[in-house]
Amino acid sequence: MSTGSDRRSSTSRNPLRRKTVAMRPWDWSFPSAPVSHREVISAQPAEPTGRPPLLMVHGLAHAAWCFGENWVPAAAEAGFPAYAVSLRGHGGSAGARHLRRTTTRDYVHDVLQTITELPEPPVLIGHSNGAVVAQLVAERYPLRGLVLLTPAPMHSAVGDLVAIGKDRPADLLRAVVGQTLSMEPDILFEGLDPQTARTYSDRTGPESPLVQWELLLRRRVGPIRCPVLVVGTPEDRLVRPADVQRTADTYGVEPVWFPGMGHDVMLDAGWEQVLDTVLAFAADLPAWGSAPVR
Repeated sequence: MSTGSDRRSSTSRNPLRRKTVAMRPWDWSFPSAPVSHREVISAQPAEPTGRPPLLMVHGLAHAAWCFGENWVPAAAEAGFPAYAVSLRGHGGSAGARHLRRTTTRDYVHDVLQTITELPEPPVLIGHSNGAVVAQLVAERYPLRGLVLLTPAPMHSAVGDLVAIGKDRPADLLRAVVGQTLSMEPDILFEGLDPQTARTYSDRTGPESPLVQWELLLRRRVGPIRCPVLVVGTPEDRLVRPADVQRTADTYGVEPVWFPGMGHDVMLDAGWEQVLDTVLAFAADLPAWGSAPVR
């Protein structure tokens, strides 16, 4: 296993290739309805540094706050313009009334709309199901880089759901009947103090049942033509390490492992080491426009 100090990344070599098409017939015929407001938390460096902006996308039942607690201010202090978006129906974004019929395609629309409002293409950071959304965005938009934190698998999360069912049968039943998967502290964290872990857990909210069910599908994605970094933890209780490894294999990179952390690596004790790895990856990227898009 690689550790946080052993980082490798490369331009993707995705075996499930198809042509890059920003808009497809389905998008034209049945466009995702926009929402009236998207919450975006941001922080800027004290002075311009020339470093690429970072856009962070949360996972199931979370919102922009999960990056706003630590990563957004710390990244800005390190010289990176930092942004975190709440997908529709989450946090301070509109769309809560229609959350139960929201799909992953709607989330992709939210992220693409947010990117168009940034000063330049970002390094896109997706956590858990947000990593699924981020990959679907990356196949349509030329990003600076792509970071996948404890990523839900594109090749179907059936194995993860079976593992959850063995460990926590009630959680499996909740997901089957359309309720939000449990986000209890012991599921999300390993080293965080109990009071803080409970506070964060209580801030999670409902999730779209359609989005949860879509995780069981096998998705085709690609080509993704930017450098990719994959981060995982062996103690993850929502995404199996084998699925993190398979995601990394898809892009021809080695995952960076952070033992002793839970699924929410941006909030758990040790989040600084994960962020340092992400910022080092972003700092190593070539200047925008200086290298040809592959």
